[in-house]
Amino acid sequence: MLDRVDIKKSAIELSPLFIILIGVALVAFSLGPYQNWDSQLEFEAASNVAKMGIPYVESFGTAIDQPPLGFYIEALFFRIFGSYANTGVTLVTFFGLGSTVLVYIIGKEMYGKSTGLFAAALLGLNSWHLVLSRSFLIDAQCLFFSLLCLHVGVFAIHRGSVKLALASGLVFAAAMLTKF
Repeated sequence: MLDRVDIKKSAIELSPLFIILIGVALVAFSLGPYQNWDSQLEFEAASNVAKMGIPYVESFGTAIDQPPLGFYIEALFFRIFGSYANTGVTLVTFFGLGSTVLVYIIGKEMYGKSTGLFAAALLGLNSWHLVLSRSFLIDAQCLFFSLLCLHVGVFAIHRGSVKLALASGLVFAAAMLTKF
């Protein structure tokens, strides 16, 4: 069981990352959600997964031609919190923040804590990443799962674990099934 000293030490050690995440979240949420034709199509597809079980797009009269995992994740979120565009953008923003955390973890493991913090701040405040994490698009999920695959793969190599290598492959498959 963790005692107070360990929790306090961990909180102090992770405080720069929390400051970066709070800063990224404040900037991202102040920008508001971005809408374009793709985000409207993907919202319709995810909403229809929540309603009908398939990523159907009315304007095409058929299922959308992208892998379905991202739409199923969004539909699950819609079932829990309601099927609104802002709800979906919130989920996408959480994936963007998760990507920032994964960049920190990967950078810290490979090059040290300061490099991980710098990389997390660079990614989190990158204009492309901010817009991507505030648009209802499945790209943020693909980035998150791709970074998770890299993290699990590096962990598998460090440990020499075949099971972790297999897990890395499964996470890569999840990344491919969100945006191929």
